[in-house]
Amino acid sequence: MILLALALVVLSLYYSFQAARHEIKEVYDARLGQTAKLLLLTTSVSATTLADEAHQHQFDQWMNSIRRLSAADDDKDTTYGHPYEQNILFQFYQHDRLLWSSNKQVGPLSPAPTFAGFGNRDIEGEQWRFFQLHATADEYVVVAEKHSIRQEMIDEIALSTALPQLILIPALMALLIFLIDKNFRPISELRSAIAQRSAHKLDRIYVANQTLELSPLVDTLNELLEQLEQAWQREKRFTRMAAHELKTPLTILRLNAENAINSETRHQLEQDLDNILKGIDRTDRMLHQLLTLAKVESITNVHKQPCELKTLLQSVIADLAPLALRHHQTLSLEGDNVTIDGDEVLLGILFRNLVDNAIRYSGDHSVIDVVIKQHADGIDVTVSDNGANLSDETRDKLFDNFYRANTEKGDGAGLGMSITRDIAQLHNASITLLPRTQDKNTFRIRFSQA
Repeated sequence: MILLALALVVLSLYYSFQAARHEIKEVYDARLGQTAKLLLLTTSVSATTLADEAHQHQFDQWMNSIRRLSAADDDKDTTYGHPYEQNILFQFYQHDRLLWSSNKQVGPLSPAPTFAGFGNRDIEGEQWRFFQLHATADEYVVVAEKHSIRQEMIDEIALSTALPQLILIPALMALLIFLIDKNFRPISELRSAIAQRSAHKLDRIYVANQTLELSPLVDTLNELLEQLEQAWQREKRFTRMAAHELKTPLTILRLNAENAINSETRHQLEQDLDNILKGIDRTDRMLHQLLTLAKVESITNVHKQPCELKTLLQSVIADLAPLALRHHQTLSLEGDNVTIDGDEVLLGILFRNLVDNAIRYSGDHSVIDVVIKQHADGIDVTVSDNGANLSDETRDKLFDNFYRANTEKGDGAGLGMSITRDIAQLHNASITLLPRTQDKNTFRIRFSQA
C-alpha cells in the first residue's frame, strides 16, 4: 500500500513537472513571437538603416560592456543590460541576405526565405529556438534564443514548481502515517488485549494512552468482562454448592433404599419408604433454594412496578396456611394496603421465606404475626413469632450461606435467609433481626421512602 502511494506521488510529480515545462515553453515561444512583431513595427527595415556602421558599432559597444562588467558573475545585471542578452539573437533579412545580426559570431538562422513560424536549428553545435516573421515577401526578422539557456530557465521554473510538492507530499505522507499509527496503536493494543481474554482470564482491559473516542468502548468492555466474571463465579459457586449439598441427601436416600430392599417386615419397609419420601422432599427443597439463589444472584437490575403489599402478603399467607394448620399455628396480618415499587415475584419469595421459616422453626401452637407499618422514613414489614429464643451465634450467622440453626427441623440448604437478604438489597431495603421483645423473634424489612 505504501509503495503504491509512493508510486502515485512520483507519477503525480512527474506529470506536474512535465506540465509546467510545457506551459513555460509556450510562454517563451509567445515572447519570441511578440518580440519579432515589436521589432518589425518599430524598425524601418531598409538596407540603408540596417547597414549603418554607426548603429552596428553602438550595439557592439553595448554588448562588449556587458561582457566586461559581468565577467566575474554572468548572473549579475549591469547598467548596459544583462549578460543573458548574449543568449538572445535578432537577425534582419532582405532578399535572402542577412543585413544585421545582434551577434556576429552566430551565422544565419533562417532556414529559408519562405519559412515562417517557429523552428529549431543547430549552429556550430549550439541549438537555437527561433521564430521567423515576414514584414513583406522579401523582408523578415528572426528572433532566437539559445536552447541550453532556455532549457535551463524552463527546468528551474518547473522544478521550483514541483519541488515544494516533492518535499511537502512525502512530509505529509510521513505525518499521516505517524498520526494513523499513533491513533490506531490503542486499537491494536485493545484487539490484542481482547484476544488474550478467555473464560479463565476475565480481568479488566488496560490500554495505554487510549484516545477519547476509545475510552467509552474500553469502559463498556470492562463492564461486560466484570459481568461475565460475576456470572462465571456464580456458576462455579453454584456447582460447588450443588455438589456439596446434594452429596449427603443422595447418600441417605441410597441407604434408605438399600434398607427398604433388605427390610424383613412390612413395618420396616413402610418406615424406610417414608424416609425415602422425606429425603426426596428435602432434596427438592434444597434444589429449589439453590436455583432460587442462583437466579437472585444473577439479577443486577430489578424491573420495578407498583405492588400492593397487603395483597401480596395475603397471597403468601394463603399459600402457607396449610403448613401452619398442620402445626396448629395461628397466622395473622395487620396494616394498610400500602403500595411500593418492586418486583412482585421476588418480593413474594422474600416474604414466603420469612413466613415459612417462622412456621418451620417456631414450633407447634405458635403465633405468627405479619404487620405492615408506614412511617416518615418508609414502610416496615415485620414477621414475628413466639418461638424459642435465638442464640447469639445464630443471630450472627443467620444470613450466611448454608447456615442452619436447627438441623433437626430444617430440611433446606441453609440459603433461605441469604436469598431474603439479597432480594431486600435489590429493592434498596434492609432486613434486620430485632432484639427479642415480649418473648418474640422479629424480622423487620424496611423499605425506604421513594
